[in-house]
Amino acid sequence: MPPIFFVLSLFLLTSLSGIVGAAEIAILKSADLPYYEQAVVGFKAGLPATTSVKEYNLNGQLAQGRDIAKSLRASPPDLVFAVGLKAAMAAKLEILDQPVVFCMVLNPEAHGLPAGNMTGIGVKASSETQLAALRSAVPNRNRVGVLYDEDHNGDFIRQAHRAANQQGLELFAVAVHRQEEIPNAVRTLLPKIDALWLIQDQTVVSESAIPFFLESTLDAKMPLFTFSLSLVQQGALGALVLDPWTVGQQAAHIAFARLSGQHTSSGSLQTPEHLQLALNLNSAEHLDLVLPPELIRMAGHVFGGPGALAQQPDDSDVIP
Repeated sequence: MPPIFFVLSLFLLTSLSGIVGAAEIAILKSADLPYYEQAVVGFKAGLPATTSVKEYNLNGQLAQGRDIAKSLRASPPDLVFAVGLKAAMAAKLEILDQPVVFCMVLNPEAHGLPAGNMTGIGVKASSETQLAALRSAVPNRNRVGVLYDEDHNGDFIRQAHRAANQQGLELFAVAVHRQEEIPNAVRTLLPKIDALWLIQDQTVVSESAIPFFLESTLDAKMPLFTFSLSLVQQGALGALVLDPWTVGQQAAHIAFARLSGQHTSSGSLQTPEHLQLALNLNSAEHLDLVLPPELIRMAGHVFGGPGALAQQPDDSDVIP
């Protein structure tokens, strides 16, 4: 690079860092949960030290979040970072002109997120990535079952069929429209498959349905691969999960880009980066599975103890 261009590039980068470093950022956190706090810590660690940051806790109350967001309009920050659904919704309803970055929201599209001034980080990995992780855990189980609601995940399942074909898997996808259909659908599906894949679908996944999925698959000695660290703690074999700290780091990078004008990602949902594998070794033993040692070493979360249900989670972590 010619010296003059190097100097100009360095000057531009320094100027942009100065702009971001002098920025004021408001952090809205839905509640005091470890999952959310780790994302906040990761976000702040990714910002210049001179950035002015103020944190606000909604304490689980959307109304309180709206009041906080309204108060911010009097002296608006340069950017709002919203963690969790209630924080994101408060920002959507009350912060209309300033850029917003949000994360840790399950099924954001169902809540009209992101709005035009918002950039979100999704919690759902691609079907190709999830199926590859599933296959790494159970390489000899090629018939994979999945339940889904066409209205919420029709496109995702069509992509999953293509990904499954490429990976030598046979995907048995069963559409359900109401939670009442789930027990019969699972009982019909289990004899046809080698593993059950539980995806993020608001019709399929609920607090009332989770015990049924866990009990049914453990009783049938069927590997259950999912998206939730909590479900792995409760007895699912494995999951591909978000690392909240790295999500916060990703959000900081997006915030830097938004504030410095490097790109326009408003109204878009970004794919999460640096997902981690979670495994339950007791469930593997219950299923008579021997997980490869190298897979266990690369997992970000490994659970064990006396029995598949040894470690009980905080229910608040089931759905971030």
